[in-house]
Amino acid sequence: MTRENSRCWVCGSDSLQLVKPSNIPEALTSNSFSITDSHYGITAEIYRCASCGFLQCSDLAEVLPFYENLVDAGYEAGRQERSLQARKVLEVVQKIQPHGRLLDIGAGSGILVEQAIEMGYRAEGIEPSGWLQEMAVQRHLPVHLGTFPNPATSGPFDVITLINVIEHVPNPVELLRNIAESLSPGGTAIVVTPDVGSVAAHILGWKWWHFRVAHIGYFNKRTLLSALDQAGLQPVSMSRPGWFFTADYLCVRIHRYLPRFLRMSPPRFLKKLVVPVNLRDSWLIGCHRKLGNTNLEN
Repeated sequence: MTRENSRCWVCGSDSLQLVKPSNIPEALTSNSFSITDSHYGITAEIYRCASCGFLQCSDLAEVLPFYENLVDAGYEAGRQERSLQARKVLEVVQKIQPHGRLLDIGAGSGILVEQAIEMGYRAEGIEPSGWLQEMAVQRHLPVHLGTFPNPATSGPFDVITLINVIEHVPNPVELLRNIAESLSPGGTAIVVTPDVGSVAAHILGWKWWHFRVAHIGYFNKRTLLSALDQAGLQPVSMSRPGWFFTADYLCVRIHRYLPRFLRMSPPRFLKKLVVPVNLRDSWLIGCHRKLGNTNLEN
């Protein structure tokens, strides 16, 4: 663990304890960080903060180049069901912020941006993967190449969405603070991330499907609320988001938990069957900028 990453990424404490050794079998490549990766339980070294309980992979703080070169054809192949997921998230957004300018951070191939435009938002996104951003451009979707903050995505925004992104970054509080600073007065930030304090995570332990190379920070309710508070964001809603997958996608991933002799190729017809799933192991939090915080005024 390098000296600069020897502190907790949430509370800043230097009391980090190794709780899981690395079991990465080979040199990392961009493919190791695929959105559709199913090598559950494979992670770098995980440290727990003795002060706040946050779990982080301190030795994987420099991951941006992997995302910049990421190609994930499986992600784009699942566009239909991912569009359903995006719409469900946006239905939550509509209840808090029914219209306005929207920015999706970590926009991938523009799935949420596309759905937001259809729902009447003036939406755009930003994405570090050149391949995913090009997929969005080919669909004539306004997704910029890069990371946030970025000159191409200057605020203020009425809505900023951060869907399954914060667990991928080594600077979560800084990212959230930049989001708060880019919100319009009364604007809404939507944060979705896996919950390491969930029942599913406790039952499966280190085999939980969210323990994977690409996830370098693991939040529970306490540490997530702490990060939001430090960033100047006040939660106004909390819920457990559900997801949509094709049945064959689920079968392949369930097989990861079975002995090899029980693993079978799923029937082709399962590719056409979309299944809603909610294992209640993620948080979706809607936030406003905290009132009276002069450090966050535009």
